[in-house]
Amino acid sequence: MAEAIPIQRVTLYLKNGTNLFIDLKAEDPQKVNPQINAFQKALADPESQEKVFLFQGMRGLWVRIKEVVAFDAVSLILSPVEKEKAKAE
Repeated sequence: MAEAIPIQRVTLYLKNGTNLFIDLKAEDPQKVNPQINAFQKALADPESQEKVFLFQGMRGLWVRIKEVVAFDAVSLILSPVEKEKAKAE
């Protein structure tokens, strides 16, 4: 059986009504990914509103801070499912 993969899914709610989902690797599912902490601090800082934040994962995602209305983060465990073995005829 394939090994379970811990991730942290961040959902960004943008002013234009778009929702972005970002999956980040979670070394420890009990601890918040450092990128999430950094993003939270950037949102709270009034001087960061004109800046762009880079989420780094399997692909880079740049987000303009002032376009974010809200965000949430959830820890998940992905459990890959094995494909059914071909039946012998």
